[in-house]
Amino acid sequence: MKIIIPRLIISKLIEHSLLEDPNECCGYLLGNQEEVKEIFLSKNIHKTPITRYTMDPLDMLEADNICEEKNLEILAIYHSHTHSQAYPSITDIENAINSGWTDPKYILVSLVEKTRPIIRAYNISSDKVVNEIIIEHDGEAYISPS
Repeated sequence: MKIIIPRLIISKLIEHSLLEDPNECCGYLLGNQEEVKEIFLSKNIHKTPITRYTMDPLDMLEADNICEEKNLEILAIYHSHTHSQAYPSITDIENAINSGWTDPKYILVSLVEKTRPIIRAYNISSDKVVNEIIIEHDGEAYISPS
């Protein structure tokens, strides 16, 4: 399983994460099948946004309207971890299950090292199983010059 995220959208994910730091950012990735076409930035309305996120329900309605207008779907929900690795926390997993949003993929951006953000993608099942999925992008793959 995979998700295809264009490099331009990857850069916007990182930019959104850095702009909101030290708070967690959040939003939606919109597209068709496995390919992301658009990013939708949401407001984090959680009372403690440094360690948690709650998406503004009005933003969800707006993202849904955009999907309907452009024949897209919400492929992924993303958020940043400003002080931990790009892996779903117990709270992230519980929130995914309790919200009923286990179909979209979950994209996490870790800002533990601000100059080297890490982006990872996951499926979270209703029985709390977390599986990492591959992120593909357009263009050449980056290979470290080691």
